[in-house]
Amino acid sequence: MSQSRIAVVLASVWTLLIFVLCLISASRFRAFSFGTIISIDKLVHFTMYAGFFVLWSFALGFKTKRELYKLMVVGIAFGVLIEVLQWAMAMGRSYELDDIIANTIGSFLGLYLLPLVRRMIPLLKKYLPFLNKVY
Repeated sequence: MSQSRIAVVLASVWTLLIFVLCLISASRFRAFSFGTIISIDKLVHFTMYAGFFVLWSFALGFKTKRELYKLMVVGIAFGVLIEVLQWAMAMGRSYELDDIIANTIGSFLGLYLLPLVRRMIPLLKKYLPFLNKVY
């Protein structure tokens, strides 16, 4: 399997993971937080959407600002779609504007972390040789 195919598979699996985790019943998760500042739920949203952005930018080979901004729009739209599905489906989940905001911030975080991740790839490949097959 070529590097680009593996990268697309990895990004697709990550996207599917977001989709499934955001649509299964909320009762399956225990509520916990870091006090009143920010809940762990929002940190999970930041992480999921930053990962979404970084993985898809590698999988699609996006490098130009225009391509990255298009990916940003896709990431934000995906987050909104998930929230609308949570609202529309009776699965114990609910629409939260805070989640859309957290998803959006996560996508922006991915955009700003992308140059750092690109610089770290050679170091990561040195210590995690399986990455040579992906990127």
